[in-house]
Amino acid sequence: IAPNVTVLVGELVGARLIAHAGSLINLAKHPASTVQILGAEKALFRALKKKHNTPKYGLLYHASLVGQCGAKHKGKIARVLAAKTALASRVDALSEESRTDVGIEHRQMV
Repeated sequence: IAPNVTVLVGELVGARLIAHAGSLINLAKHPASTVQILGAEKALFRALKKKHNTPKYGLLYHASLVGQCGAKHKGKIARVLAAKTALASRVDALSEESRTDVGIEHRQMV
């Protein structure tokens, strides 16, 4: 369904992102900042209510690229990965061909 998102974040995380957003089209409509904290809404609103630090990642925390990096860089990698995932989901949702060129290219950049 979403070959570029699957190449970028993995099958399980990609499926969870699409399921949480509702559909691939809905995921494509979200900005990168929303994709980054998708799955951590409860923690986000709790942090905003109590004026604490907001979460850096939601479902993207389980992606292999975030898990491989050190604790110091997880927030930055999650932000870059969310931006690339948002672009990849738009390509998957709106393109007529199912090619993984964009996903592979973005994964090498991250």
